[in-house]
Amino acid sequence: MPGGPGGRDVDRIADLVLDRLADDGHLLLLTDYDGTLAPIASEPEAARLPEAVRADLLALAALPRVQFGVVSGRDLQNLRTLVAVPDAIYGGCYGLEIEGPGMRFVHPDAEAQVASLDAISRELALRAPTVPGMRVEPKRFGLAVHYRHVAADLMERVETETARAIQKNGSRLKIFHGQQVMEIQPQVGWTKGDSVLWIRDVVRRTSGDRLTVLYMGDDWTDEFAFQALEGEALTISVGNLVPASKASHRVENVAAVRELLATIAARACTEDA
Repeated sequence: MPGGPGGRDVDRIADLVLDRLADDGHLLLLTDYDGTLAPIASEPEAARLPEAVRADLLALAALPRVQFGVVSGRDLQNLRTLVAVPDAIYGGCYGLEIEGPGMRFVHPDAEAQVASLDAISRELALRAPTVPGMRVEPKRFGLAVHYRHVAADLMERVETETARAIQKNGSRLKIFHGQQVMEIQPQVGWTKGDSVLWIRDVVRRTSGDRLTVLYMGDDWTDEFAFQALEGEALTISVGNLVPASKASHRVENVAAVRELLATIAARACTEDA
């Protein structure tokens, strides 16, 4: 993975993006949310997008040859509220649901399991109060069991209560751990990699072959996108959660992402004026 975490690498990535935008090129800018656009927070609702970042995203999204989107594990409507950039592309629940200008996708196998996931959410909501600190976040196509505030000696209880609820109500589900959260989703063979390729193909219908894709993310679920885009996009791993990332570049943290977006926005808007 070329490049280091400092500002010089941010400038170099910005140069690559702006070079590809020159001469009527188009840019599809896709990012994760938590840990990329906004810092990881102790509670999901506390992960707010800084207004300066939103201003840069609004400026970029207003350019005629730039399309901006966010692909996240969050529920789509929650993501739309947090980011609040009109005409952006929003991919919720790791891309199981996608909405944007001229596009709409819902994975049919995931939609078929909504009733089962709702039942698991309700069951876990009843069980969660028996484990101090355990919190259940229902989503349209999944649910998250947060255990950031659960004592270490009670973690086995979180696993047990979750397993019981799934055994009672679920089938064809996948369970994986994020940053102090357990995610439960339909087992449908669809990842962030599939979703970014789907988005790219839709955008390419109007932008043509001169489309550059830039994708940024910070955790192992983003590795599916990095792998899917390998060799044909600019991909950026944020932080060091995945040491052997498949991304083509790395920046140190959310602050470096802010610097990169500000640099691209300032220069792109000046050149487009």
